[in-house]
Amino acid sequence: MKSLRWLIVLVLMLSFSCESDDICPESTLTTPRLVVTFYDVDNPEERKNIKSLGVYIVKNGELILLSEINGLNTDSIAIPLRDDESVSNFKFCKNYSEDTTIIPSGLPNHLYFDYEINETFISRACGFVNNYNLSLALPYDPADTTDPTNWISKVIILNNSVTNENQSHVKILH
Repeated sequence: MKSLRWLIVLVLMLSFSCESDDICPESTLTTPRLVVTFYDVDNPEERKNIKSLGVYIVKNGELILLSEINGLNTDSIAIPLRDDESVSNFKFCKNYSEDTTIIPSGLPNHLYFDYEINETFISRACGFVNNYNLSLALPYDPADTTDPTNWISKVIILNNSVTNENQSHVKILH
């Protein structure tokens, strides 16, 4: 009888020990991606699709393909910024093709983003999310001394505060 009493006490303690914030709801905000929208260089107010876009992240000198973006025909994308340092480098490739051994495939253009990372605590179960404050966006690598051939004419920061994916943060003219 004593062991049954202890078992009941143990079960009751375990059932009341979890708090409501021990489970992170799916509706909780996550670290937002940078929303990039493409526009016509001759008519900067008109969106313009890119045919067969491929995007690579440049990390530690290696190119890592963002598989969810490769080969898209689109006028806007959302890309993840690095959260381990305050600079992200990408290769945006127009006319991307999976049928090649050349990396990066297509006509590449380097994109460079400099930003400040702001960690925000959500809850014990959800942890932290990162928000970003863009300070610089360039259509080339500032460390590269060669004169690049770019298909991107200009990069414009529309909204420097990256806290959600509901609006465009960067406008690319091509």
